[in-house]
Amino acid sequence: MHVDCAPTSFPVLMMIGRAILFALFVPLLAACGSKNPKPVDKPPPPPVAGQMRDLFPPQPTRPRPAPASAPSTAAAQSSTTPPAGGAAPAAATAAAAAGATQWPLKLSSEGVAFEVHEPVADSWAEGIIAGRVLVVAQPPAAQPVNGFVTFKAITQVNEAAGVVALQDTEIRETSFSAPADKTQAWQEFLRFALPDKMKTVSLKRLEAGQEEAKARQSRAAAEVAVPRIIISEKPAVLVYIDGEPNYVRVRGTDLMGLLNTRVLLLKEPAGTLLLHLYDGWVSATSLDGPWTMVPPPPGARELEARAVETGHAKLLTGKADAQGNMPHLSNANLPRIIVSTEPAALIVLDGAPRFEPITGTSLEYATNTSAHLFKDERGGLYVRVGGNWFRAPGTDGPWTHIPIASLPPGFSKIPDDSPKASVKGSIAKAMTPPAWQVSSAKPGITNLTYSLGGDPLLKPIRGTQLNYVANASVPMIQVDINNWYAVQEGVWFRASEATGPWTVTRNIPPEIYAIPPTTPIYHAIQSRAISSSTDEVYYGYPTTGSLLPEGGATGVEEQGADYQYTPPSSLYWGWFY
Repeated sequence: MHVDCAPTSFPVLMMIGRAILFALFVPLLAACGSKNPKPVDKPPPPPVAGQMRDLFPPQPTRPRPAPASAPSTAAAQSSTTPPAGGAAPAAATAAAAAGATQWPLKLSSEGVAFEVHEPVADSWAEGIIAGRVLVVAQPPAAQPVNGFVTFKAITQVNEAAGVVALQDTEIRETSFSAPADKTQAWQEFLRFALPDKMKTVSLKRLEAGQEEAKARQSRAAAEVAVPRIIISEKPAVLVYIDGEPNYVRVRGTDLMGLLNTRVLLLKEPAGTLLLHLYDGWVSATSLDGPWTMVPPPPGARELEARAVETGHAKLLTGKADAQGNMPHLSNANLPRIIVSTEPAALIVLDGAPRFEPITGTSLEYATNTSAHLFKDERGGLYVRVGGNWFRAPGTDGPWTHIPIASLPPGFSKIPDDSPKASVKGSIAKAMTPPAWQVSSAKPGITNLTYSLGGDPLLKPIRGTQLNYVANASVPMIQVDINNWYAVQEGVWFRASEATGPWTVTRNIPPEIYAIPPTTPIYHAIQSRAISSSTDEVYYGYPTTGSLLPEGGATGVEEQGADYQYTPPSSLYWGWFY
């Protein structure tokens, strides 16, 4: 059977086609009509450090490191090291730099101009700095006067700006090289004016000072070497030779002179030794003696005069008697001559030790010597050599070093009217930081005055990679083959060779300050560069135990003529034969 379906299928097909066209047309029309399509969602931007700095500026409190989980705010960055890759914004850095103190400060009061130099740190830890500031005072129509101001402050570090902010600055002490009564008004002015003026210091400068401080701490921790301590019950003299004897030709004669000492000791062509003693001369075939009287060698008067002229040589003239008369050399009063090539101290007694109690203490002191020789009731003798204390069971030793804090308590109880009251004062002084003195020099000057006894004789410095020049008349140090350093009267020089040319420098390698006290040149290298400008470099050094003229062959503290010592210092070698 045939079925015809055309009339009914056509309308159906038309409806389907319209639906398809509508489905395609509507989305297209919507897309074409939209001019701002919705973006894909993104996370919100992180806080801007500069905005946080404005909202929460650093507070004047002791800085503490931020926890690892804390957000990196500008306040945290100003007191701690920024996280990797996160530097402070340029605007904040510029603002910090704009507020940095411009050193040196220029102040004035009552006609006196003050030039205040950037501080140097004595210590810097846990956000607290203690340091000192060089001040150069210029009174009207007078020479400049150098001084120091010591201070303490809380620090805030801004690494991006390269500065350290000082807060709650406290001026602790002020001192000048002029008499205190003439500088009292200066000191009062600086105490009032400086805290508000000292806003920032250079981070680089403080970090360099930290390197020096570490070196000094390393040196301080070095074991104190026990010198050779000799107690003699008869007159004696100490002849110190700094290491192995080094002889040089005495110009105009056939004699050789000993360079590395401060005594006048000669050698004849045949090897006989001649030593100036009291008002005459003695002779021996070796340094160990025996020594006998001899007539003065040819040219002796000229040599003696030349030695005296230098101001550094020691002619072993002896101890004056009660009437002030100096000893006359004779076979009857020939003293014991002790030669030492290592640091040594000689204490001379008038016979066997005679001790007397010190009231209110457990101590007794020797009355038949001007030297400091003590005995404690618990047993043991105590002596002071070169600022250090040593103890032994008897006069023959052995001696051991005793830190000041470990001395018997009786030392701090010595009465003020005791003949040994100065010992109590010296102990108290040793427990406080020493005062500083100032030297200065023009940059680039080359007036280092020195002599070398032949080619440079290098000796290693224990515990370091450095060498010192044993036959130089000034402390001279080899850092490496191309860098040599020398110091004279507190001023540092640098050269590429030991023979020069030498120029003033303020850049002293930190490892120099790690040189241990057992090194012969130790007492001469305490000077530090503390400030500089285009026309002056300033150096500071402690006044106690350094750069003093005592030392070399013999020396005198405040212990009188019965005490002779040999602090290891070649600072005053090299008076010319």
